[in-house]
Amino acid sequence: MNVFRLAGDVSHLVAIIVLFLKIWRSRSCAGISGKSQVLFALVFTTRYLDLFTSFISIYNTVMKVVFLVLAYATVYLIYMRFRNSYDSENDSFRVEFLLVPVAGLSFLENYAFTPLEILWTFSIYLESVAILPQLFMITKTGEAESITTHYLFFLGLYRALYLANWVWRYHTEGFFDQIAVVSGVVQTIFYCDFFYLYFTRVLRGSGKMSLPMPV
Repeated sequence: MNVFRLAGDVSHLVAIIVLFLKIWRSRSCAGISGKSQVLFALVFTTRYLDLFTSFISIYNTVMKVVFLVLAYATVYLIYMRFRNSYDSENDSFRVEFLLVPVAGLSFLENYAFTPLEILWTFSIYLESVAILPQLFMITKTGEAESITTHYLFFLGLYRALYLANWVWRYHTEGFFDQIAVVSGVVQTIFYCDFFYLYFTRVLRGSGKMSLPMPV
């Protein structure tokens, strides 16, 4: 465990908590993509199956359980508790365009052709694109509340910190996970425009971040 990995985990946890509290306190999931949250729940489910097969540390186990619980609790709030505020019309990204290629790639490019390894690889590939329905929804509506952009910022920061973690591990341990690194780079690229808008608009005091409307 190095400082970049720890900071990345904390940033990831903060992102999920920020989103959960936003929905719970406002009693509304307006502006939140339920499809992205379902994809993230699927990411955690397929990645953390090793909870039943191996024990790494108390920290590792607790973090995995917390992520799983919060992910499914968020999905519950969106589709059950506050479903009347869910904007299904604008949350229209076709997730099958992500799931099918990701599933196929996980069978073709993995470290071992075993069920757990394929599912772990699937989770890595899926995480790199799971945010797309949320970004698509923001682009479609043309704006996002500041609390939603804070969630996206911490989520993007988590990926950037994990890239630093992999660089650190390569230089100190000689460890290099090609699948995780390439997928992490792809995911971070998706946040680049968002980071620019976040720093130039949201942090300057605007309640909402306006984005270009799609043509």
